[in-house]
Order: sequence, then C-alpha cells, then structure tokens
Amino acid sequence: MGAEGKTDMERLGLFSEMEYVTIGDSYIPSLNRPFNDAAGKGRQMFPGGSKLMSDLQAGYFDAQFKRVFTGEGYSNPIKLRRLYRLDQSKRNLGKSFLPSSVSKKRYPNLTIGKPFAYSAEIYDKGPRKKGEEYDESKLIKGGPFRLNLYPREYFDPNPYHVDKPLPPLKKTEEKKIEKPFRPSSPSKKMGGMKAGTFDPYPTHSTDPYKTKYEKEVAVNKSGKIFHPLAGTKTRPVRSVLQAYVLKSVNTKNYKTLNLESY
Repeated sequence: MGAEGKTDMERLGLFSEMEYVTIGDSYIPSLNRPFNDAAGKGRQMFPGGSKLMSDLQAGYFDAQFKRVFTGEGYSNPIKLRRLYRLDQSKRNLGKSFLPSSVSKKRYPNLTIGKPFAYSAEIYDKGPRKKGEEYDESKLIKGGPFRLNLYPREYFDPNPYHVDKPLPPLKKTEEKKIEKPFRPSSPSKKMGGMKAGTFDPYPTHSTDPYKTKYEKEVAVNKSGKIFHPLAGTKTRPVRSVLQAYVLKSVNTKNYKTLNLESY
C-alpha cells in the first residue's frame, strides 16, 4: 500500500503488532485456532477441592469440608410440591372440617313462631289529630270536582288551557342607549409599504456569519503544514500469569492442586 492513508493494523483497531509472549507451550497452527475465542464458553467454576489441616475455620474445626454450589443447579418443582403435600397430610390428626348447613328460611305459624299481628293504620293520622289548628286546605290539590257541566269534548285541544284567568304580564323596562359605543380605529402605517417600520426601506446589513479574521497556518521552510510525531500507542498484551493458570489448572488436577505463595 502507499504512504498515505491508514495501515491495516490501524483499520482493525490494533495500533501495533501484538507481542509474542510464550511460556513454553506448543505451537497451535492457525487452522486449528478458534475463530472468536472471547465469544465461546470460558473456564467455569470448579466446586470442591483439596482440604488441608490448618488453623483456619474450614481446615481445622469443621469435620467435613463445606462446598458451595453443590447440588443446587437444578430443583424439580413437581417433586417439591409432592413432598410439601405429603408433609401437610401428616399434620392432619383428625377428620377434615365440614361446615354446618346453611340456615333455613323461617315461615310464620309453621314451627314455634306465631303469625304476624295486623293492625289498621289511618293515612295521615298525625296531621288529622290537630283538628282545627291544622289547615286542611294545604292537603287539597286543585279545585273541586264538578259534574253536569256544559257538554263538551273530553279533552280540550289546547293542553295549556286553564279555567282561571291568568295574571297580567309584567313588562320589564328597557334602558335606551343614548350614545352607542364605537371602538377606536386601528393604528395606521406610514405612507408606503414599510412592513411597520419607520424607514422607507430596511437597510442592508453585511453577512454576520462571515469570519472576522483568518488564522495563520503554521508552515515550515518548505511550505508544508507541520504534523507532530505520533506518541506511544496501546496494544493488547497477554498476561503471563493468566497463561500459566490456563496451562497448569484443568479439570483433572484442580482437586489435588496446591496453591503456592511467594
């Protein structure tokens, strides 16, 4: 590729070539290497392990080593419900509780009850006791019922007809308006179309977005723009300690492996 543009390493996001850190492991050809190692299933948690007698709580006082995440991966909900029902059935010492029957409806003169006594009650007994003191005209609604009147139709064609004369209508006095209200005229614009301004024509202003001054570009003697040198760039580095752990600890020797402290 030419001198201009980015390199292939920079296009991939790697600013420099990765260092070759080795711990003496065998070479793996590129065909057998995984395509995306980070997306795969990595190292899992190994429960249990070797136990040594020591002054610690887990190594001296406990008779059996307590492991975590052992037998807790799966639980059968159907089995748990059956065990719960079996435990609850053992607690029932007596028979199941049977509620009493629903209460029956009672009828008079059927069992021990007597029929309800009947007593006559005069309508509006309270107001009639007052006699002369009470104005009975308040109880009368409308005029008296009269028979043998002048023969006419059963119903009058006018539904609003009343035998009694109506009271005279009350006329409301209307106030005469002496002088009508006239709103003031809207404000006028000055002669000619000036869009509400006082000048005959809006003055033209220069472009406010024009650069006021131009900044000088620093160039060298040859007339080219100066580009500073690039600093140190980051690169991915594989940890040597992690490589030793991946190589030494596996599924076969993780129970018998002893930790060494320096």
